[in-house]
Amino acid sequence: MSTAVAVNDSSSGKTPINKLISLGLMVFGVIEGIVAYFLVIGPLFIKPVYNQAAAYNESGVTCIVKFFGKTFASADEIANNQVILSLVSTIINIVIIYLILTGALILLAFFFNKGYAFAKTYLVAIFGAKALIGISPLMVPFANVRNSMRIFGIADAVICIAVCAYFVYINAMEYADDMLLTTDEIAAMKKRGIQSGIMFALLMLSMIFEGQAMGALGGGNWSIALGWLEQTQIQQGLVPMLLVAVGLIAAVTHVRGSDWSNFFFFSFGASAALSNIIGIVNRVIWIFKTYNPMKSLANSGDEDAIAWIGSNGMNARWWTKTIFLILALIGTLALIAFVFKGVIKKVIPKITPEDKKAAISLLISAEDKKAAISLLISAGSVLLCFILTIVAVTMWDKLLYGSVNLGAMDYMYYTLYGGITLFLLTSMLGGFGFTKFGALALFIVVLASDFECVFEVFNARNNFVALNEGMVGYNYIITAVLFILAIVSCFGLIPIFAVKDVENYMYNKRF
Repeated sequence: MSTAVAVNDSSSGKTPINKLISLGLMVFGVIEGIVAYFLVIGPLFIKPVYNQAAAYNESGVTCIVKFFGKTFASADEIANNQVILSLVSTIINIVIIYLILTGALILLAFFFNKGYAFAKTYLVAIFGAKALIGISPLMVPFANVRNSMRIFGIADAVICIAVCAYFVYINAMEYADDMLLTTDEIAAMKKRGIQSGIMFALLMLSMIFEGQAMGALGGGNWSIALGWLEQTQIQQGLVPMLLVAVGLIAAVTHVRGSDWSNFFFFSFGASAALSNIIGIVNRVIWIFKTYNPMKSLANSGDEDAIAWIGSNGMNARWWTKTIFLILALIGTLALIAFVFKGVIKKVIPKITPEDKKAAISLLISAEDKKAAISLLISAGSVLLCFILTIVAVTMWDKLLYGSVNLGAMDYMYYTLYGGITLFLLTSMLGGFGFTKFGALALFIVVLASDFECVFEVFNARNNFVALNEGMVGYNYIITAVLFILAIVSCFGLIPIFAVKDVENYMYNKRF
């Protein structure tokens, strides 16, 4: 009984500094909430309601704003106003936001002061979420966002990241005490903490630059690959924001020695870098093929060319976005370089002289050879499916529009799809068992998409042949065949499930 009391004692983790930290967190939460109301919440939630009422009145429609709308309005107010707007739903939304972001913080600060261990973990989560919310306007082009909101968001995000890092540190130190880690192991954990901070900072900065560079990626706000031809600015911004969110989780878990974090940062850094290179190359091609000829015509007095230059010229905004695109590329390349060594060591482990004999024995084992070949086939199928799908989609794009017509969302598609592919590929070769089901889930999505595209391509070929007598439409056939080959390549995942020794082989390779 006494043992149970000691284990469940809520004050067992309580220290004198907890009270000061807890008080500081509560004060920060209150101040943050007040400032956020005047700079963000009020302008985004309350002011639009009154602006709508003013717009009604200006148009000749009498309108007032009441908290409960018509529910408790007087007979005179209902008679004298054609429209009565309600604030209650808006206020409820604001209350929910404050309960989650401010109320939860104050409550967790109270539990932290009492010494509850779970409070530290949830404080990491809530400050991480606050940081992401703060920087989100730099990546997602939300409507009605002012510069004052962005400045407040950046300042708040910097503070929240610092506090989040502090709680990650004290959690790690508590973990070290619980696990009785040696001095060297604690030093290694601190080193990983610094590495985590660098990896996350590089990813976050790269994705912020990516968000600011959307207009320089070439094309408009659409995606040919996904078939999204409407405005996709929000989706374009959500991709880098999602990567930063997962990157924060990866950075936190890396401190305690998780291996997948290196693979995540490497894979999505590489896919983003490749997308940025394609974007920069396309802009250079556009300058030489379209802009320069039109500029020459404009200089010669061509009125149409002059009008085109006026609407499509390389103004200051274009150069600013292009610079951000270059900065995003530099950031992703730096991220790749920083994590490359850690990834390659896991994919191709270094064999010491003492282990050479055992390694050779492992390689010549018939069972391990079979498992190794099965792993390579399945890993290769992930890469092959990606390449075939991208080539097929690009050819289909050209058939539809006469040229490759990439939209800004296509670059986000390449970043996300390419990053997932590279992550599964490298992690599979690194010995992570979860990649089997991750690849299966990816293949199910790709199969559904590519299977539909096969029928679309053949249908388009039939229409083409009907309109062009004597033509075969070989390009359509090649495109359909590539989609079919992408579908067939998905079945290369079967060996990793069918061969029973693969899991043991992957485990041994990882550890």
